[in-house]
Amino acid sequence: MIARRTLRVAGASLAVAFLIGGLPAPAAAVLARLSDDAHTSMSAQTTNFGSAQTLLVQGPGPNEAQAYVRFDLTTLPAGTRGPDVARAVLRLWVAKVTRGGMFDVHSVRGGWSESSLTAANAPGRGRDELIGIPISLQDRNRFVLVDVTELVQEWLDRTLENNGLVLKPNAAGVSAEFDSKENAATSHEPQLEITLRATGASGPPGPAGPPGPPGPAGERGPAGPPGPAGMAGPAGPVGTQGLAGPPGPTGPRGSSSPTGPVASASSPVTSALPSGTVGGLREYRTSGAWTAPSGVTRVMVEAWGAGGAGGSGSPGPEGGGGGGGAGAYQRVVVAVVPGTTYDVVVGEGGQPDASGGGDGRETQLREATVGTVLLSVRPGHGGRPGRPGGEPGAGGSGGRAESTLGIGRDGSEGAPGETCRPSPLSPSTCLTPGRGGASGVAARGSIDPPPRVGIGGVGGAGGRLGLPGGAGYVILLW
Repeated sequence: MIARRTLRVAGASLAVAFLIGGLPAPAAAVLARLSDDAHTSMSAQTTNFGSAQTLLVQGPGPNEAQAYVRFDLTTLPAGTRGPDVARAVLRLWVAKVTRGGMFDVHSVRGGWSESSLTAANAPGRGRDELIGIPISLQDRNRFVLVDVTELVQEWLDRTLENNGLVLKPNAAGVSAEFDSKENAATSHEPQLEITLRATGASGPPGPAGPPGPPGPAGERGPAGPPGPAGMAGPAGPVGTQGLAGPPGPTGPRGSSSPTGPVASASSPVTSALPSGTVGGLREYRTSGAWTAPSGVTRVMVEAWGAGGAGGSGSPGPEGGGGGGGAGAYQRVVVAVVPGTTYDVVVGEGGQPDASGGGDGRETQLREATVGTVLLSVRPGHGGRPGRPGGEPGAGGSGGRAESTLGIGRDGSEGAPGETCRPSPLSPSTCLTPGRGGASGVAARGSIDPPPRVGIGGVGGAGGRLGLPGGAGYVILLW
């Protein structure tokens, strides 16, 4: 899994070098075109701020404000796909910090335009991309850099629709402003810098150079160790047998030992596990905390991401909504520090609404003090809604596992919705509403998880909402 980092650099002129082990040298960096940026405000829910010179992120509370940005990826070379991207960085200029704190970055679930976006019509947030990005009063007139490589790769592979990003205030609270593209004073609009991998083939090897002259003879070294012994020679001829000697005296008789017990045929043979093999075992059906005991430096984490909600049916009875995708499954051994407390975040299942099934939330293990994420298990995506014309909705995709971390299994996709069964006498009349698609099924781990863990929600029948996705689940073994 690609590590997500947030970097800060001072000044208006910026050069950043990423050192990534195992990656080929990047060929070029391309700036995606910023097509839309605006913010919304809960205190002015019908006001459009598309022409504002800054993007306000503030809250939470009755005056909460969120900033939306979207980039056009057509500036990349034709045919660019996700694996071609070595790094993608979102660059934001901090124009003002009224109250330090943290903000979060999410994908966006629906389309929007900066000229019409308001708090009343803003699309919902998608999955979590980065949680708890810190910002302080000292960050004013500096850039904040956010690594969004994985999200841009999914946009290019079309596994996730490019509806841009939304910056939301974290639960810890924040009030900060970033330059928008309408700010002519500094011209520090949001930028998305995409570094592509080198793809050119290696050239042919050059001709060998002429041999150099022989060097002078070195001094005589010390004598080497003795060589191995040579092979044994052939055996000599057998000599004649000698005369038999006289018999020796008889020795004393030894004492008899007691007879041992006879083993019972029904006695079981057991093999006890060595002491200390397992120090502890704990499950989490809801979020909680865990402190690494003294001497414990490794913990095995078995985790399921939450499932996406089922999509709603079409407004009429004609088409059912798609089933939600199931969350991914990971089984990983993670290094921990004795005495350190870690947050176990059990992802919440996606919730249905009229615009489609909501995505589930990621299940995470992270350090409680600074928020460093040790493991993140992806959720399933929500099913798509049935269309007004009666076309059923597509199923949501399952969460993708990172098999390079240990054992990983992808969540299965939700099934598409179905059309209604028409009346033989009146084909435009439905005898029964179109059924919603079946839910995606979560992978089985070392045990069967509790019911509904990680599964997608069933799609709604025509005219009805879908069902919520199942929550995540975590098992710790140390």
